[in-house]
Amino acid sequence: MTAESHELISIRTPEQIVESLKADRSPRNIRACLPPADRGFFDRDYRRAMAKATEELDLGPVNALLAHWWHMARMKATGEYEAVLEQGARVQDQIERGEYVPGRPLQEVLAERASQLGVELNL
Repeated sequence: MTAESHELISIRTPEQIVESLKADRSPRNIRACLPPADRGFFDRDYRRAMAKATEELDLGPVNALLAHWWHMARMKATGEYEAVLEQGARVQDQIERGEYVPGRPLQEVLAERASQLGVELNL
């Protein structure tokens, strides 16, 4: 039996995916909320993290991995992921042209975003 057999067959709206992620942060649900093209990457990362957790008796890496993929699923459902990539490309172009790029330190931005989402970051 594969994880595919447990997934919802119906197409969900971005709002439904976000609500699902808020209610259920299990590996199975996170995987089901990812676009199909990302599920193989999730599977690979999850298996590696679980193997490491088994060896080291430490679930920290598994929890960090699930937090990462939870954010990815949410950002991909809402279109934030593409917006971040586009913004990054614009900033990279500015840097390559030698232009000044105003902004805030990355750690500050990440801490603010994590606070808004109710997630703790270990930076």
